[in-house]
Amino acid sequence: MKSEDMKLKALFFLNSFIGGGAERVCLNMAKQLFKLNIESDFITIYNREPDYDIPEYIHIFPLKIDNRKGEGWDIIRAVPKVNTFLSGKKYILITAHVQPSQLLASLTKVSKKCLYVMHKSRHQAEQHSTGYERLSLKLFLKGKKIVTVSHGIRDELIQEYGICSRNIETIYNPCSSLDLRNMSVSASPHNRAYILVMGRLVEQKNPLLALELYCKGHFYDQYDLVYLGKGILEEKLKHRIEEYGMQKYVFVPGFKKNPEQWIKNATLLLSCSRQEGLPMNIIEALICGIPVVAADCPYGPNEILTGELSKYLIHPEKDQENSISVISDALESYPQITEKYYEKFDDGLITKTYLRVWKDFFIQ
Repeated sequence: MKSEDMKLKALFFLNSFIGGGAERVCLNMAKQLFKLNIESDFITIYNREPDYDIPEYIHIFPLKIDNRKGEGWDIIRAVPKVNTFLSGKKYILITAHVQPSQLLASLTKVSKKCLYVMHKSRHQAEQHSTGYERLSLKLFLKGKKIVTVSHGIRDELIQEYGICSRNIETIYNPCSSLDLRNMSVSASPHNRAYILVMGRLVEQKNPLLALELYCKGHFYDQYDLVYLGKGILEEKLKHRIEEYGMQKYVFVPGFKKNPEQWIKNATLLLSCSRQEGLPMNIIEALICGIPVVAADCPYGPNEILTGELSKYLIHPEKDQENSISVISDALESYPQITEKYYEKFDDGLITKTYLRVWKDFFIQ
């Protein structure tokens, strides 16, 4: 038998390696799996250039499908090719992350040994969805083994979709706490103290509201505002910055594949998201000792900002005045951020939990 066949391997179904939370979760897990002498195969759907550097222990089987109307048929037609790739391979962990990669996984020969990882709440999406779409998701998830990245998403699937609780496990997103803590702080990438907003520039992340709070709170007197991310709202955001006359104070340097120094040098991380799953940027900021103020949206922030930190959960769309007051308080004084707030997100612990849960579900 070839030595290649003897290697322990994990399998990931993923749309692409563009900059996003699910992608970072998978990369963090693959890194920890490699430390356990487990290499990773990734089946990716879309024909997109990766935003991240891909290490050699990750092996990609790219389908290179264009993201367009009718892509579903392209995905279905790719199933035989995927099954050929999977033929004869054995895995000790199989996961599928977000749609349509979960659809692809469900059509392959490994569908019944796959964990379907739910990374975000459906609430925001369902403001624009039909009853048919809700029913479709319920039918899709029925009988599958599911991982949710927060308890809030788990409760939503059980209470609103009738998913059997025995088929759901909550496993938090993995963060490299040791690497982040040990990373030395270099010179700031920005020439003035700044409030940091991280994430895709899309409606879900609500970047325009962060700008509004910044301006109404007159935080520009002492701090700049920096956005790390890209997305369809980038031009609208830049136009609004000009409209407010904030070009000297607000900056949009774009997506950064290595954002650690931006986090470590920030004065505060601000999140105004309408919807999340378990926002990794909040966890990473806490690991770096950076104060966080975050919208108490469904779901995740209230499972991260707990105890003394829970008073820094805000409702910016309902009460801007109070939100500005909380930001001011956080900038003036913030509780000591200790390991108890982030130890449950340790990437080594989380990766081993995935291996255990997969074994418990599928290996009798």
